[in-house]
Amino acid sequence: MGNLVNCAAIILGSLIGFFIGHKFKEDMKNIVMECAGLFIVIVGVKSTINSKRDIIVLIYLIIGSIIGQIIDIDLKLKNFGLFLEKKFSSGKKNSEKNFKNGENEKGFAKGFSTTTILFCTGAMSIVGSINSGLTGDNTTLNIKAILDGIISIVITSLYGIGVAFSAISVFIYQGFFYLFANYLKPYLTENTISGINFLGGIMVMAIGINLLFKKEIKIANMLPALFIPIVVEIFM
Repeated sequence: MGNLVNCAAIILGSLIGFFIGHKFKEDMKNIVMECAGLFIVIVGVKSTINSKRDIIVLIYLIIGSIIGQIIDIDLKLKNFGLFLEKKFSSGKKNSEKNFKNGENEKGFAKGFSTTTILFCTGAMSIVGSINSGLTGDNTTLNIKAILDGIISIVITSLYGIGVAFSAISVFIYQGFFYLFANYLKPYLTENTISGINFLGGIMVMAIGINLLFKKEIKIANMLPALFIPIVVEIFM
Protein backbone atom coordinates (compact mmCIF):
# COMPACT_ATOMS: atom_id res chain seq x y z
CA MET A 1 0.00 0.00 0.00
CA GLY A 2 2.84 2.41 0.83
CA ASN A 3 4.31 1.93 -2.64
CA LEU A 4 0.95 2.70 -4.26
CA VAL A 5 0.54 5.83 -2.12
CA ASN A 6 4.04 6.94 -3.16
CA CYS A 7 3.25 6.48 -6.87
CA ALA A 8 -0.10 8.24 -6.49
CA ALA A 9 1.64 11.21 -4.80
CA ILE A 10 4.10 11.51 -7.69
CA ILE A 11 1.28 11.54 -10.24
CA LEU A 12 -0.78 14.03 -8.20
CA GLY A 13 2.24 16.28 -7.63
CA SER A 14 3.03 16.17 -11.35
CA LEU A 15 -0.50 17.23 -12.25
CA ILE A 16 -0.40 20.10 -9.75
CA GLY A 17 3.01 21.16 -11.03
CA PHE A 18 1.85 20.96 -14.64
CA PHE A 19 -1.16 23.24 -14.11
CA ILE A 20 -0.20 25.62 -11.27
CA GLY A 21 3.43 24.83 -10.29
CA HIS A 22 4.74 28.06 -11.77
CA LYS A 23 2.74 30.04 -9.20
CA PHE A 24 4.63 28.69 -6.18
CA LYS A 25 7.39 30.97 -4.84
CA GLU A 26 10.83 29.65 -3.86
CA ASP A 27 10.47 30.59 -0.18
CA MET A 28 7.17 28.69 0.02
CA LYS A 29 8.80 25.56 -1.40
CA ASN A 30 11.67 25.92 1.09
CA ILE A 31 9.44 26.19 4.16
CA VAL A 32 7.47 23.12 3.10
CA MET A 33 10.70 21.12 2.70
CA GLU A 34 11.91 22.32 6.11
CA CYS A 35 8.63 21.19 7.71
CA ALA A 36 9.06 17.81 6.04
CA GLY A 37 12.66 17.64 7.33
CA LEU A 38 11.54 18.30 10.91
CA PHE A 39 8.83 15.66 10.65
CA ILE A 40 11.27 13.09 9.24
CA VAL A 41 13.70 13.66 12.14
CA ILE A 42 10.88 13.10 14.65
CA VAL A 43 9.79 9.90 12.89
CA GLY A 44 13.37 8.63 12.86
CA VAL A 45 13.81 9.36 16.58
CA LYS A 46 10.51 7.65 17.36
CA SER A 47 11.57 4.53 15.44
CA THR A 48 14.78 4.23 17.44
CA ILE A 49 13.12 4.91 20.81
CA ASN A 50 10.51 2.21 20.23
CA SER A 51 13.14 -0.37 19.35
CA LYS A 52 14.44 -2.85 21.96
CA ARG A 53 17.90 -3.06 20.36
CA ASP A 54 20.88 -1.07 21.60
CA ILE A 55 24.67 -1.34 21.21
CA ILE A 56 24.55 -4.24 18.75
CA VAL A 57 22.75 -1.97 16.28
CA LEU A 58 25.61 0.53 16.51
CA ILE A 59 28.03 -2.28 15.63
CA TYR A 60 25.87 -3.26 12.64
CA LEU A 61 25.70 0.40 11.55
CA ILE A 62 29.47 0.90 11.78
CA ILE A 63 30.30 -2.36 9.96
CA GLY A 64 27.69 -1.71 7.28
CA SER A 65 28.81 1.88 6.80
CA ILE A 66 32.46 0.80 6.46
CA ILE A 67 31.43 -1.72 3.78
CA GLY A 68 29.33 0.94 2.04
CA GLN A 69 32.17 3.45 2.25
CA ILE A 70 34.67 0.98 0.76
CA ILE A 71 32.28 0.20 -2.10
CA ASP A 72 31.22 3.88 -2.14
CA ILE A 73 27.58 3.15 -2.90
CA ASP A 74 26.77 6.86 -2.78
CA LEU A 75 29.21 7.62 -5.61
CA LYS A 76 28.06 4.62 -7.65
CA LEU A 77 24.43 5.72 -7.37
CA LYS A 78 25.36 9.24 -8.47
CA ASN A 79 27.34 7.85 -11.41
CA PHE A 80 24.42 5.61 -12.32
CA GLY A 81 22.17 8.67 -12.24
CA LEU A 82 24.52 10.53 -14.57
CA PHE A 83 24.64 7.50 -16.87
CA LEU A 84 20.83 7.39 -17.09
CA GLU A 85 20.66 11.12 -17.70
CA LYS A 86 23.20 10.89 -20.54
CA LYS A 87 21.34 7.94 -22.05
CA PHE A 88 18.07 9.85 -22.09
CA SER A 89 19.75 12.99 -23.41
CA SER A 90 21.62 11.22 -26.22
CA GLY A 91 18.52 9.26 -27.19
CA LYS A 92 16.57 12.45 -27.50
CA LYS A 93 19.26 14.22 -29.51
CA ASN A 94 19.01 11.51 -32.14
CA SER A 95 15.25 11.62 -32.30
CA GLU A 96 14.51 15.32 -31.86
CA LYS A 97 14.65 15.93 -35.61
CA ASN A 98 11.67 13.62 -36.05
CA PHE A 99 9.46 15.79 -33.85
CA LYS A 100 7.99 19.16 -34.59
CA ASN A 101 8.02 20.05 -30.94
CA GLY A 102 11.46 18.71 -30.13
CA GLU A 103 11.98 20.92 -27.06
CA ASN A 104 8.90 19.51 -25.33
CA GLU A 105 10.09 15.98 -26.03
CA LYS A 106 13.48 16.81 -24.56
CA GLY A 107 11.75 18.24 -21.49
CA PHE A 108 9.67 15.08 -21.15
CA ALA A 109 12.78 12.86 -21.11
CA LYS A 110 14.63 15.20 -18.76
CA GLY A 111 11.73 15.28 -16.29
CA PHE A 112 11.31 11.50 -16.41
CA SER A 113 15.01 10.70 -16.02
CA THR A 114 15.65 13.32 -13.33
CA THR A 115 12.80 12.19 -11.09
CA THR A 116 13.42 8.48 -11.70
CA ILE A 117 16.95 9.04 -10.40
CA LEU A 118 15.82 11.17 -7.45
CA PHE A 119 12.97 8.89 -6.38
CA CYS A 120 14.72 5.54 -6.87
CA THR A 121 18.34 6.05 -5.88
CA GLY A 122 17.71 7.53 -2.44
CA ALA A 123 18.08 5.53 0.76
CA MET A 124 14.49 6.22 1.77
CA SER A 125 13.05 4.08 -1.03
CA ILE A 126 15.04 1.03 0.09
CA VAL A 127 14.58 1.56 3.83
CA GLY A 128 10.85 2.23 3.41
CA SER A 129 10.25 -0.75 1.14
CA ILE A 130 12.12 -3.15 3.43
CA ASN A 131 10.25 -1.87 6.50
CA SER A 132 6.96 -2.23 4.65
CA GLY A 133 7.77 -5.78 3.57
CA LEU A 134 9.00 -6.92 7.00
CA THR A 135 6.55 -5.24 9.37
CA GLY A 136 3.76 -3.77 7.23
CA ASP A 137 4.77 -0.32 8.53
CA ASN A 138 4.41 2.16 5.66
CA THR A 139 5.40 5.27 7.65
CA THR A 140 8.68 5.82 5.79
CA LEU A 141 7.11 5.28 2.37
CA ASN A 142 4.25 7.62 3.27
CA ILE A 143 6.73 10.34 4.26
CA LYS A 144 8.63 9.70 1.04
CA ALA A 145 5.33 10.06 -0.81
CA ILE A 146 4.90 13.58 0.60
CA LEU A 147 8.45 14.54 -0.35
CA ASP A 148 8.18 13.02 -3.82
CA GLY A 149 4.87 14.80 -4.34
CA ILE A 150 6.41 18.17 -3.46
CA ILE A 151 9.46 17.52 -5.66
CA SER A 152 7.16 16.44 -8.50
CA ILE A 153 5.38 19.79 -8.38
CA VAL A 154 8.66 21.69 -8.69
CA ILE A 155 10.25 19.55 -11.42
CA THR A 156 7.05 19.27 -13.46
CA SER A 157 6.81 23.06 -13.48
CA LEU A 158 10.28 23.03 -15.10
CA TYR A 159 10.22 20.01 -17.46
CA GLY A 160 6.61 18.98 -17.95
CA ILE A 161 4.43 15.92 -17.49
CA GLY A 162 7.22 13.37 -18.09
CA VAL A 163 7.73 13.47 -14.30
CA ALA A 164 4.45 11.60 -13.77
CA PHE A 165 5.77 8.57 -15.67
CA SER A 166 8.59 8.13 -13.15
CA ALA A 167 5.88 6.62 -10.91
CA ILE A 168 6.22 3.46 -13.03
CA SER A 169 9.95 3.25 -12.26
CA VAL A 170 9.29 3.82 -8.56
CA PHE A 171 6.60 1.13 -8.43
CA ILE A 172 8.89 -1.50 -9.99
CA TYR A 173 12.00 -0.53 -8.00
CA GLN A 174 10.37 -0.30 -4.58
CA GLY A 175 8.19 -3.31 -5.33
CA PHE A 176 11.33 -5.42 -5.75
CA PHE A 177 12.65 -4.54 -2.27
CA TYR A 178 9.19 -5.02 -0.75
CA LEU A 179 8.88 -8.53 -2.22
CA PHE A 180 12.46 -9.36 -1.18
CA ALA A 181 11.77 -8.36 2.45
CA ASN A 182 8.37 -10.06 2.45
CA TYR A 183 9.97 -13.30 1.22
CA LEU A 184 12.60 -13.22 4.02
CA LYS A 185 10.14 -12.31 6.78
CA PRO A 186 9.17 -15.91 7.79
CA TYR A 187 12.86 -16.76 8.31
CA LEU A 188 13.69 -13.83 10.60
CA THR A 189 13.18 -13.51 14.36
CA GLU A 190 11.52 -10.58 16.08
CA ASN A 191 14.93 -9.37 17.32
CA THR A 192 16.33 -9.29 13.79
CA ILE A 193 13.35 -7.34 12.46
CA SER A 194 13.62 -4.96 15.43
CA GLY A 195 17.30 -4.39 14.62
CA ILE A 196 16.52 -3.62 10.98
CA ASN A 197 13.81 -1.18 12.07
CA PHE A 198 16.26 0.54 14.44
CA LEU A 199 18.82 0.92 11.64
CA GLY A 200 16.10 2.20 9.31
CA GLY A 201 15.05 4.78 11.90
CA ILE A 202 18.63 6.07 12.17
CA MET A 203 18.86 6.45 8.39
CA VAL A 204 15.48 8.17 8.18
CA MET A 205 16.62 10.61 10.89
CA ALA A 206 19.78 11.30 8.84
CA ILE A 207 17.61 12.12 5.82
CA GLY A 208 15.74 14.68 7.92
CA ILE A 209 19.03 16.19 9.11
CA ASN A 210 20.23 16.48 5.51
CA LEU A 211 17.04 18.31 4.57
CA LEU A 212 17.03 20.62 7.57
CA PHE A 213 20.68 21.57 7.84
CA LYS A 214 21.74 21.14 4.19
CA LYS A 215 24.17 18.42 5.27
CA GLU A 216 25.68 15.75 3.02
CA ILE A 217 25.52 12.63 5.21
CA LYS A 218 26.13 9.77 2.77
CA ILE A 219 23.15 7.69 3.82
CA ALA A 220 23.47 5.40 0.79
CA ASN A 221 26.82 4.18 2.21
CA MET A 222 24.98 3.05 5.35
CA LEU A 223 22.58 0.79 3.46
CA PRO A 224 24.63 -2.44 3.83
CA ALA A 225 23.93 -2.20 7.58
CA LEU A 226 20.29 -3.15 6.90
CA PHE A 227 21.38 -6.56 5.61
CA ILE A 228 23.88 -7.43 8.37
CA PRO A 229 21.18 -8.54 10.88
CA ILE A 230 19.80 -10.81 8.14
CA VAL A 231 23.23 -12.34 7.48
CA VAL A 232 23.80 -12.81 11.22
CA GLU A 233 20.40 -14.45 11.58
CA ILE A 234 20.95 -16.90 8.70
CA PHE A 235 24.59 -17.87 9.20
CA MET A 236 25.22 -17.50 12.95
